[in-house]
Amino acid sequence: MGFLILTVVVVLLLVKLSHWQWTRGEQKAQHLAQFDTNQAPRSLSGSVQKGQYLAMDGQFRPEFAVWLDNQTHQGQVGYRLFLPFIPSQQPSRWWLVELGWMAAPALRTLPAVPALASRYQLSGFIDTPSKRVVLKKETASHKWPAWVQRIDLQALKAQMPALEAQWLIRAEKLVDVTTPSRDALAQAGVTPVWQPVVMPPVKHYGYALQWALMALAVSIGAGIWWYKTKQREAV
Repeated sequence: MGFLILTVVVVLLLVKLSHWQWTRGEQKAQHLAQFDTNQAPRSLSGSVQKGQYLAMDGQFRPEFAVWLDNQTHQGQVGYRLFLPFIPSQQPSRWWLVELGWMAAPALRTLPAVPALASRYQLSGFIDTPSKRVVLKKETASHKWPAWVQRIDLQALKAQMPALEAQWLIRAEKLVDVTTPSRDALAQAGVTPVWQPVVMPPVKHYGYALQWALMALAVSIGAGIWWYKTKQREAV
């Protein structure tokens, strides 16, 4: 009897895990669909929302560079670079822009901040900072360039009052207006690595199927065990 109860508990747990993974897959699919429907670039006029695709021109403030630590790309350790961007149409509202990933120097110091002193056409997605667990709370005061464990827009706004405190922009394309034929991100040595979702929906569906098959296997195994036990008892 105890074995059957344990089997039921295990099967229910596996089914629950399968349902959870399937639900996560559906959520990721909806999230990607939201980004796909926002591919037409919009201007800064009006309100913005997560996943919206923006296109604007303006200038960066490289002296307020923010380096996000502990970022890996293709097995190599590095940083993600964030810079404030001042749109020409709304110069009083700065945006923090993730440009991409740069490898860490051999001595584990910060890379040199790209100059990016021209005027640029920026295209990218509205997003919120990723939620990261840090071992200790960082102070609101930064030395520049800032070296941080997570992006805290409120803390950065304390030193840059014009900074947008809710949203940031994940750059997809950057064009120097003086040389529009060149990829400004590549010229700066930055590799765009951000993706709307880290794990695609198909992987979640695959895990859901695995958990479901495990539940089925446990159920079949328990059924065979119960049947053979009953046969032995009948002899």
